[in-house]
Parts: sequence; structure tokens; C-alpha cells
Amino acid sequence: MTTAIKKWLRAGLLLLAGLQTFVSLWQYFFPRSFYDDFPTVRLDPPYNEHLVSDVGGLGLALSAMLVIAAVVLERTIALAALTGYAIYAATHFAFHVRHFEHFSLRDALSVGTGLGLEAVLALALIVVAWRARQPALG
Repeated sequence: MTTAIKKWLRAGLLLLAGLQTFVSLWQYFFPRSFYDDFPTVRLDPPYNEHLVSDVGGLGLALSAMLVIAAVVLERTIALAALTGYAIYAATHFAFHVRHFEHFSLRDALSVGTGLGLEAVLALALIVVAWRARQPALG
């Protein structure tokens, strides 16, 4: 695997981890603010502090896995972290595209595009890691 591919894989893992960490910290530490202020979340009532903060904790776990994969850059670890993230991202995307009835067109396009890009990026990084064929990437 070339140095350029390693850099792209590491950058992709860190990008996903950064996005997930931002949202998850907000969910975990400020669940009411996340519900009230994050675009479109309040369209899915009722508010449940336990649920929002638990999802934030799970998101932080995903972030930790992605960061570890980026630091270690070992193929199996990268594939495990990316597979877990891709399952989360794909199911999150699938839920939202089936529940846009209360969204404005702008919000539906923004949410659908953003969540879709996360899922596609995770899948693309899985392909990159899978094709590496060597146990150690870094």
C-alpha cells in the first residue's frame, strides 16, 4: 500500500471520528440542547434525556474505535471500526430517508445528503482497507 493511500485512510478515519465526536459530545453532555438545537432532532418528539445521552455514549465509543484504527492503522482494526461505523451510518441514513414527512425540503436534502455522505465515505474506506491485503498498514 502506498503512503498516499495510508494517508487517505488515516484522514478518512479521523474525519469520521471528528464528526462523530462533535455530535456525540453534544448528545452526551448536553442532551436537552442537542434535542432542542441540533437541526431537525426536535421533529422526532418526545424528548428523552436517557435515550439522547445513551446514543451520545455509543457515538463516543464509535469515535474511540475510529481514532484507535487511525493511530494503529492495522488492516483488521481499521476494517472492524469502519464496519461498525458503516452499519451505524447506513441504518441512521435509512431511518431518516423513510421519515422526512415533517421536514422542509431544505432540511430533508441537508440531512439526507450529510448522512448519505457519511455512509458512502465509510464504505469507500472499507474498500481501501480491504484492498490493502497486508496485515499492517502503518
